[in-house]
Amino acid sequence: MKNDVTKHYAAVDIGSNSFHMVVVRDMHGDLQTIFKHKERVRLASGLNSDDYLDEDAIERGVAVLKIFAEQLAPLDNIDVKVIGTHTLRQAINRGQFLRAAAEVFPYPIEVISGQEEARLIYLGVAHTEQLPGNTLVIDIGGGSTEIAIGQGMDILFAKSHQMGCVSYTQKFFQKGITPKAFKKAKLAASQRLERFEELFRRIGWDQVRISSGTAQAVSIIAQNLDEAFHGVTPQHIASVKEILLSDEGSEFFKSVSDERQGVLAAGVAILDAIFEALQIDHAEFSSGALREGVFFEMTTQDGGNSTRLNSTISLMQRYHVDESHAERVRDTALKLWDMFLPRWNLPPETRKFLGYAAALHETGLDINSSGMQKHSAYIMENSTLPGFSFEQQMLVAAIIRQHRKRIRMENIPDIKIANSKTIFRLIMLLRLAVIWHINRHPQQDLSIDIDVSSKNITINLPASAIDTHPLLVADIESEIQYLALVGKILKLNIPGLE
Repeated sequence: MKNDVTKHYAAVDIGSNSFHMVVVRDMHGDLQTIFKHKERVRLASGLNSDDYLDEDAIERGVAVLKIFAEQLAPLDNIDVKVIGTHTLRQAINRGQFLRAAAEVFPYPIEVISGQEEARLIYLGVAHTEQLPGNTLVIDIGGGSTEIAIGQGMDILFAKSHQMGCVSYTQKFFQKGITPKAFKKAKLAASQRLERFEELFRRIGWDQVRISSGTAQAVSIIAQNLDEAFHGVTPQHIASVKEILLSDEGSEFFKSVSDERQGVLAAGVAILDAIFEALQIDHAEFSSGALREGVFFEMTTQDGGNSTRLNSTISLMQRYHVDESHAERVRDTALKLWDMFLPRWNLPPETRKFLGYAAALHETGLDINSSGMQKHSAYIMENSTLPGFSFEQQMLVAAIIRQHRKRIRMENIPDIKIANSKTIFRLIMLLRLAVIWHINRHPQQDLSIDIDVSSKNITINLPASAIDTHPLLVADIESEIQYLALVGKILKLNIPGLE
């Protein structure tokens, strides 16, 4: 029977090794786990040297998502957050996977950056344990390894490295587990770390937490080896490595799944390199990880919105944006969104992304005023912005890129979170807001009076505007011409104007 009262949340992690889904319900502020589902997909094994995901891997992943969708279907009152990690962000043809998934899985998939993944993993650990001082968090996944330092719920430094237990198994252990393979895998991991190890050590930490599958397996084996076990040490890692090299069927592996055993050597080589590079002498396993971080943001007031807002403010400050002007443009753009909503039926989520675009539309001015919109879009597309998925950054960048000058419909991206018609309408709203404040006067003494239909927009100005605001009239007339080039109709209504 469907439950229309109890609030449910689901977090789905589309990982490089396994797909995980956890469903919880909110019981008076406490989250109770209803069920967990994990399927080994080995998505990373389908990624070739040219970063193309093969058909078999796509089919395996989509089949699991179909199962997840069937399990979620009976729950009406549910929020679902789906995160794609390393393999999907690497795959050049991830759009093919996302389109196939959309046919059987009715929830949006957010492909996140490595740094965003590291941030969410850290939040998962920090929310699971209340730890004093700085905490170093290490998570070895199937395709990438995330390392972050934070204090409380605040991230101090985070980095994602392209090394994982599945990808390194394929690269170094295809012919078996040998000392030579271990040495090569560890050396490759050390090379990934060398540019950042000093930064981590400089910040420093009071405790270390390791999370996810490799960490759990090593911790279990270390406990079997050491009766006085109180955390993983370099000696434990060396012992696990020795067992792997001498006897893959050792009784110490009985409590580790066959699936994990198949990629454990690569995970241990990476963990060994991290312990050595960062001079770690003790680490404890944490049950918190990516999914717990996702739940934390889903159930916290404002969720990821506050994180995105902080990223937006940080970017504005970094590129010396005139914050007062940006706020005026943003307020007007959002006012227009509200005015146009009844006619245009804009998706509710797009309102906040229009706001981010308005706030950031002049970041490129710090580079060059010529082609400023292109510079601003480039910054948005290529910056590391906690709280934003790749598609969310692309959406905001697409709005920014065409907020002035000629509109090029071919530059509107094909993304899942907003169709081309919606993106074009958001572009129009930002363009009108920018025009309204182009003189940068703190107090615009004309109120916005606009009529909108599904096809036409008419801006109404008083007759006095011809003399009091001649530049605004000229800019609107120019905008009429720009929109006419793409077959859109904008009209200017001024009494007495021919």
